[in-house]
Amino acid sequence: MKPTYRLLPPQLLAESQETLVRFVRQEGDRRITKQAMEWLEKLTPKLLQSQETRVVLAMRGKQVIGLFAISRYGLHHSFLVVDKRYRHRGIGKGLTQYACSLFPKLYVRIALDNEASLALFQGLGFELVKASIGPTGKPTLWLAFGKWTPDDLQKHAG
Repeated sequence: MKPTYRLLPPQLLAESQETLVRFVRQEGDRRITKQAMEWLEKLTPKLLQSQETRVVLAMRGKQVIGLFAISRYGLHHSFLVVDKRYRHRGIGKGLTQYACSLFPKLYVRIALDNEASLALFQGLGFELVKASIGPTGKPTLWLAFGKWTPDDLQKHAG
């Protein structure tokens, strides 16, 4: 069965939030920051209605097999998680392409040691725009797609 990609509607957040948090904890390979997890746990329907914030899901029937969560175009948080059993099947690519179609610009932060994610995003046309030390103390790269601006990074990424 081919996966389908869709937005998490704000009205379904409350009933699915606990499941999504559990999914990210189980499948995120301990790469999702504590701050990002707290954001997902506290995400509200009102915030999800913002044009800058989205949760994109990859579904196999009624089962979530991937998630790409984005806050403030990725300047606040952005993380991509795919179920280990479904990796290397283009699901991360599909989620990212779908997300790129929703936003005029999109930013991601990737730890330098996360070679698979770096290859995925660069392969989809994301540009390397900044290097920094991430929230976990690791060297981290900022990548951007679309109509990004250096001003965004200056204001929001420190």
